[in-house]
Amino acid sequence: MKKNILLITAFFILATSVYGCLNIITLSNNAKQDTSINDDIGNLVKIDVYVNDVKVETPVHINNTQPKISGPYNLSDFVLLEPVCEAMGATFEVESDFIKIFYHDETYLIKKRFYGQTEYWIIGEDVYVKFASIRYAMDGSLKQPDKNCMFLYTKDYIRLDIPATLEECYKALDEKLDKKTKDAIRKSSVEGLGEYHFGVGLWIRNTWIYPANDRIDKVFRDAGITDPDEMSYEIILGYHYYLNGVTYELGSRK
Repeated sequence: MKKNILLITAFFILATSVYGCLNIITLSNNAKQDTSINDDIGNLVKIDVYVNDVKVETPVHINNTQPKISGPYNLSDFVLLEPVCEAMGATFEVESDFIKIFYHDETYLIKKRFYGQTEYWIIGEDVYVKFASIRYAMDGSLKQPDKNCMFLYTKDYIRLDIPATLEECYKALDEKLDKKTKDAIRKSSVEGLGEYHFGVGLWIRNTWIYPANDRIDKVFRDAGITDPDEMSYEIILGYHYYLNGVTYELGSRK
């Protein structure tokens, strides 16, 4: 009798667990269907959107056409265009195969298709646009410092988050880099600093140099240095000397 009771109890627990799992799967699938708009615009993502450092109330939908990569990268996901334009002080019109954005007496176009990809969708009265497409159309800049937020900056907005001097670059690298990397840069020979071209150097170019031409980029251009690769190398070289307590003047290779 006890054996039968144990068997019945075990069966009940197993059945409850399976049923619970099925419920979870069903709910998960239903949730996916409820939050997907079409094959390109996928599930909702809980992430904050900012325009020129002002938070924008817009849903963010996964771009299902983008390859999955590790780490945060939602800059090509779909957002509602209307609240983004409102935050910029811009307006827009939808044409047959492109969108016109009117901003500060200029007109910018977002084409429906770009390199074989759909850049925006019109669902009812809502216009969903890839976040990055707005940046490319308006020659602004983007950043996503972590998985919780992403930023769009118009080209006329001063990026105070980008260093404006070499000293600010060095202090920012102090905060960004771990001790192991800083020690390696400090101990490296000048010739060996080329090792950081595709690591720290790529991060410097993508985060500080390409996004704005009125911050550290301007310092280099005023000194006659126009190549982004050389700019990032000069920052790493100066940082190497900074870590060793040696004063370094821009453009003077020691």
